[in-house]
Amino acid sequence: MHPLVWGAAARLWRDGYFRAAVAEASESVVAMLKSRTKRNDVSATSLWRETFSDKAPQVGKPRLRWPGDLRWPGDPADRGVITMTSGLLSFAPGVQMTIRNSVAHGLGELDEQVALERLATLSLLARWVDECDLIEAP
Repeated sequence: MHPLVWGAAARLWRDGYFRAAVAEASESVVAMLKSRTKRNDVSATSLWRETFSDKAPQVGKPRLRWPGDLRWPGDPADRGVITMTSGLLSFAPGVQMTIRNSVAHGLGELDEQVALERLATLSLLARWVDECDLIEAP
């Protein structure tokens, strides 16, 4: 589990508050993105979309880019880079809308297995955010 995700969730998880654990972990991943991009000017879903957009970075609107294969680091023509960039553009806002929003606005407790699967997904997203290069406008 990514340390940021488990660090946010652990205390609540141990006490059996699975929904709250997932909510805290999801907020931590968003905070990580906001800190990394130095942005707090749009909704989280929009920030995920803008950050992983294939458009060039703009002043005050950096992008995260998959670094690519070690043989061709960050090569935008590399198939792996293209696939990950496209996948992250869909995956990250999707996680925000399906995991974060459902625990923030839903009612009732989550089943432990369901919560664990959601934490694992948040952990994967946090790991990928860590692995991406931050690209800023010149």
